[in-house]
Amino acid sequence: ASRGALVATAAARFPFPRVAASAKVSAEATVRGMYDAINRRDVEAALAFVDDDILYEDFNFPRPFRGKAAVRKLFEESCEGIPDDMLFIVDECTDGGGIGVGMTWYVELEGEPFPNARGASFYRVDPVSGKLVYARDVVEPPAKLGDVSFSIIRAVAPLVKKQLRAQREKREKDVGEETFSDAPKKSATRTSDDDDDIHVSGDAVTAAGLYALGAAYWFVLLLSPPGWQGLPGEPAWAVAPETLAEVVAESTDFFFVLPLLNGAGIDLLGAAPAVHPVTLGVFNFAEAFIFMLLPCLLMDGRERNLPTTKTWSAAMFLTNALMLPYFAARAAAPAPSARVLEEAAEQEGLVESTKGTKGALSRAFGASGLAVGALSVWWALFADPATGGDLEQRLAYLAGLMSSDRVSLAFVVDIALFSVWQAFLINELDEDAPAACKFVPFWGLGAWLLL
Repeated sequence: ASRGALVATAAARFPFPRVAASAKVSAEATVRGMYDAINRRDVEAALAFVDDDILYEDFNFPRPFRGKAAVRKLFEESCEGIPDDMLFIVDECTDGGGIGVGMTWYVELEGEPFPNARGASFYRVDPVSGKLVYARDVVEPPAKLGDVSFSIIRAVAPLVKKQLRAQREKREKDVGEETFSDAPKKSATRTSDDDDDIHVSGDAVTAAGLYALGAAYWFVLLLSPPGWQGLPGEPAWAVAPETLAEVVAESTDFFFVLPLLNGAGIDLLGAAPAVHPVTLGVFNFAEAFIFMLLPCLLMDGRERNLPTTKTWSAAMFLTNALMLPYFAARAAAPAPSARVLEEAAEQEGLVESTKGTKGALSRAFGASGLAVGALSVWWALFADPATGGDLEQRLAYLAGLMSSDRVSLAFVVDIALFSVWQAFLINELDEDAPAACKFVPFWGLGAWLLL
């Protein structure tokens, strides 16, 4: 049978089981039945194959899904708004006669394999009920770094090794102190002063992942040779003079200061360089986004161990080429103790840095960022019609930029990463913040700073 026929015949070959304790359990039958239901967008039928206490690890997500209720949300999200002819196709599998089965698979759309949508999975079922109790999905990465992956591993491995060793030594020390019960104790009870000095250690694994992502960002968007993996434009070391001139012109038109002054008849600072309105709108939207991140970075307790303001200032020009290493260093840094936070709160300065709360700086940056963001959208869509044309022409120009200009592509990637930083930082600072503030890119951040 062809690969596509696997889906069409799945229901006949593997009818939905009502597995009794005496029935022969087959992990393959369970998993095929579950995905046949997913392909029909029948979440309830798919959940009939899932145990109440399932642990589902999908490496597209930062945390595993525990329990049927969590897996229900995963299945519902994977089915909602997905084309009916986008199907999960089992490619090959191990002998599925027992309670465990390994599978390779791919996603199909209109009868053809969907790009970058292959994977491998392992599943285990309960030996009595036959329902799925454990799953792990490993999905094909969209970026194929090739030999660069080994270079990244070589670069970050020594750092990760050092951090992991330190964590292991700390654990061993803590265990030794707990088991050495016959030794004289300083105090029979723990004092509040002891608690005030507790530091939460950094996360070496997260730091390593962010360092690796930063290295990938540098290579893919800034250093990879022309045409690598189909990337448009030139790398930083081979940038064409006209591209460099455009970058300089965009920077000169930062936050539309010169164009607005010229429009008001003020030429004291000179004439604004000519830049296509779509290019200038995208550039200033990205700049307004990172601009509004500063108050969040200052409120973050771990910033006290990092050159936050200096990094942010340079990142206004180099964006995530610096922000990714910054967040990696932040992940590796220990969280400040309660005593350190109390001492900082007594110092003079911005309340964002001293007390970790929103103040005048947050409101000023929120209002300014939202204003520039709104102007950026208007500029990209409507400004300078003689150059930009109508809306259809502007959208076509934007699509052309994404396929021909690496700098503009990098700004779009930056906006996506800024959205991740926004959700993470707001959740760290204010868990009860409205979901829209966390997950609506840019506008949610500005609103949160003003609230």
